[in-house]
Formats: sequence, structure tokens, C-alpha cells
Amino acid sequence: MTAKHRDPEWRRTTRIIRAQVRQAWARGEDIACWRHGDLIPEGTPFDVGHISLHGGNTIDNAAPECRHGNRSHGGKIGARITNQRRSARTTGLVTPPWA
Repeated sequence: MTAKHRDPEWRRTTRIIRAQVRQAWARGEDIACWRHGDLIPEGTPFDVGHISLHGGNTIDNAAPECRHGNRSHGGKIGARITNQRRSARTTGLVTPPWA
């Protein structure tokens, strides 16, 4: 879990969003994943996702999201960061003439 996700404001935001989703389900309303638009079936585990990566941890930047969509997106971001670090370590290496 990143520092962004341990932030007290983000934890408060996720509690609020989760409560809103439970209330909507209790009223019989459908809840859609903000990333894909697919319905999140009532009672299904879901994540609260950041709408904008650098948009902060406020409720304006959070929405219910299917677990697959949120974790897939987060994995892609993590892979991009890792690959950029690897690239930075290997730049400046000289390729031997026989390679």
C-alpha cells in the first residue's frame, strides 16, 4: 500500500464512498464502475479508485470502481515506474561492437 493510500484523508474518503454505495444499493439503485461503466453487482467487493492520478485524496477525486479495473490500472502504473527506473540505470552503457 502506498503512502497515498495510507493518508488519513484518503481513508476518510473511502469510508464515505463505501457508505454511499451501500446506501444506494439499499435503495435499489445500480452502481457503475467509473472506469469501465459496468455495473457493480450488489454485495460484490469493490475498490474506491482515484479518478485522476494526481488529483488528490478528496471525495471529488474518488469513485467506486470494479476491483479488476482498479488493480489492473495500478499495476500498469507500477510497471511503468519500475521500467523507467531500470531504463535510467542502464542508460550510458556502451554496446560492444560484436553485439
